[in-house]
Amino acid sequence: MKIGNNGIPWGIIFAGMLFSLYLVWQIPNGVYFSGDGGLKALLAQQLSAGVFHFDLVKPSEIWIQKLWSEGLYAYQEPFVYYLNNRYFITFPFPFSLVTAPFYALFGYRGLYIVPLVATWVIWGTFYGMCQRFKLNLFNTSLALFILIFASNLTLYSAMYWEHTLAVALCFAGMAILFSPTETGNLSSKNVILSGCLIGFSAWVRSEFFAMVATLTFLGCLLTILNHNYFQNIREKIKLNQSYFSVQKLIFFLISLFTTVGLFFLSNQLIYGHFLGIHALQIVEGFTLARRLKEAWESLQEISLTFFEYFPIAIFPLLYIFLNLLKKATNKVGVGLVIIGLLFLISLQGVTLVLNWKTNDLSAIKNWVKQWGILLFICASWLYLLRKVDVKVTPRMILIYGICILFTVGVALLVDSGSDEIAVGGKQWGQRYLLILLPFVSLMGVQQLNVIKENSPSIPHNISLFFVGILLIISCHKNLYEGTVFFQKAHEGVAPAIEALQKNSNRIIVVSHQYAAQVLESPLRKNKIFFRIENSQNLVKLGNALVENNQSSFIYVCYPHRECKLPQESPENWKFAVEGQNFQIKMLSLGKIGKYPMYEVAIKPIRI
Repeated sequence: MKIGNNGIPWGIIFAGMLFSLYLVWQIPNGVYFSGDGGLKALLAQQLSAGVFHFDLVKPSEIWIQKLWSEGLYAYQEPFVYYLNNRYFITFPFPFSLVTAPFYALFGYRGLYIVPLVATWVIWGTFYGMCQRFKLNLFNTSLALFILIFASNLTLYSAMYWEHTLAVALCFAGMAILFSPTETGNLSSKNVILSGCLIGFSAWVRSEFFAMVATLTFLGCLLTILNHNYFQNIREKIKLNQSYFSVQKLIFFLISLFTTVGLFFLSNQLIYGHFLGIHALQIVEGFTLARRLKEAWESLQEISLTFFEYFPIAIFPLLYIFLNLLKKATNKVGVGLVIIGLLFLISLQGVTLVLNWKTNDLSAIKNWVKQWGILLFICASWLYLLRKVDVKVTPRMILIYGICILFTVGVALLVDSGSDEIAVGGKQWGQRYLLILLPFVSLMGVQQLNVIKENSPSIPHNISLFFVGILLIISCHKNLYEGTVFFQKAHEGVAPAIEALQKNSNRIIVVSHQYAAQVLESPLRKNKIFFRIENSQNLVKLGNALVENNQSSFIYVCYPHRECKLPQESPENWKFAVEGQNFQIKMLSLGKIGKYPMYEVAIKPIRI
């Protein structure tokens, strides 16, 4: 391919790089998108300083350690676990370990190098995949534009989160498996490399164990189909018998399970639990009935969220629906379209009726705005293309299978905490399904091409118009709304960090661990954090401070949870040390950033 023909795809990638750099530039110094990032940064900062412990090392002062062990530690489960007299963050250690050298070299901004570069690697891998599939210039450019600007993946390039690193590893491994070579076969070396890369993605993100299981199942299935007994099936789906032989399956599984096994071994050595700390959220209180119930609820939510934040994925969904319709046309005909759409609408109709009865008119308005018009457009496309012969290729079947199996696996694996607003907590789009975005983008473009090759120009132009509408909706969702959400997510924190940095008090007390997750990382060198929610612990801290010749600290309220302590009576804040009586007094400093703050003084009194 000539350099000129590569210009447009590389231009799209370059524009994406500029956009991702713009997002990183928008982040105030020391601020993280979510509290998860703050905890991972604490471990990365510790490792970058040469303290090679995978637990958060305690300060040397005995009185601080004692208070922490008595319930005043800034963090609690399920974010930090106290095991074997050590504090472990719940998140796997590899991401903090990988980003630690960049923090040592470049400071806070260095933490974003790995997520940023990993995103660029995903785009480069995707472009290479398009070339190996021999997509033309238009289809390659469209697929790249969808992935970079119409999906929620790019926003994660500017978050201190391990998702893009895990996706980059897994996608690179899967691209090796599923991209055709000149000979049409896989080499043993590539199979081993693929297994290692996919296995390493599970080191970084636990939901990728679902991909390990998915690919293991599909690999075994493809190998079984190599048997002569299944020759007719193999010929029907045009499967190359030598593409995934028994030998290659063995090489793949050995490399995959060896890599995953090493992760389990490292967990056992570090945490004393081969599944790691993160798995404790699922293992603790586990019952099969509860797990299945939560998995079903999670499956519905993550599936709906995936389409909400990546509307262009609706096209492949309708494509397979139209294909199934054509196969059943002699039995049910076009009526199946109407029945199917009525079923989909009825599912949401129940919610609308309930909202109407409770006078929640805003919910009805939002539903009509978000889904009503879109459903009408989808029904129109299905009707207009009802006579078009849409074909499903073996590659499409494989991608559909991966999407379904992986989504079900994720629903079984992930745990939605009682304090989370959604499955996955604070996020933009469904972060657990980011690995599916490149495959859905590629499949959608290929399906457009199939319609073009197997139908007159009018159905293809209608499909292009339909995809164009979905593309506009997706870009508005992720480019505009996503950027606005991203900027708002970082507001109100920097002023609080700056105020606490300038304040001479070494002791910072928070009302909720979410405040500490965001604030401690940029202040860790000079501040000690505690968490206090009641008067009893407040007096306990005051007692310890007096005994250690300290008399003041800062109290920070988390704005999104009730902060009761400042409203309690000061009469509950009296105590005595060695015969001397003391009173704790709070002076409001107002709202700094988004955090209400108080200066707390401990003063001797006479009774």
